[in-house]
Amino acid sequence: MMKILKYSLLICLVVMFTKCSPDHNGSFGGTVDRTIQLIGTWKIESVFQIDLDAEKKSFPEFATKVDITNTVTNMPFSDFEMTLHNNTISTTLGMSPMAYVIEEGQGTWNWISNDELSLVNQELGINASSGITTSINGKEVQLFISTFSGITAPTPTLSLNYKRIDEVGNDVMRYEYILVKQ
Repeated sequence: MMKILKYSLLICLVVMFTKCSPDHNGSFGGTVDRTIQLIGTWKIESVFQIDLDAEKKSFPEFATKVDITNTVTNMPFSDFEMTLHNNTISTTLGMSPMAYVIEEGQGTWNWISNDELSLVNQELGINASSGITTSINGKEVQLFISTFSGITAPTPTLSLNYKRIDEVGNDVMRYEYILVKQ
């Protein structure tokens, strides 16, 4: 009886491995045009402040990352609205404290990096080197896209990062803005 079980298991494993084959020939397709996915109106859902020195020292997340979405009384981050068209951007600050990051008004935007990433990496949301440069009222701001993982969700979300630097040019603080497409 034990021999029959042993051989049955061996036959099942052989059949299973010989019947498995890749869905394609190793090609994961082309790159995804993120511009199309970014076009639309976005509102801030939440904001996190990350202490880069504490993060560098491997402090636990509760000591490095703080939710500051509703910390400023009568100044909700959710008032901020950003609308992206093909190459133009318009922003409305409302009562949000976003004036320290970006101007209110209209301007242009484009990719900071035109590195092409494989579809697999983009599906996984790996894109830490890309983002957008905005120019509104003559002031440029770079916002890095930390992940594209939520951009194809039923309610698309986008994670943008903005770094604050000290007077000698060192990164001190990072702000992560989670935006929801309207």
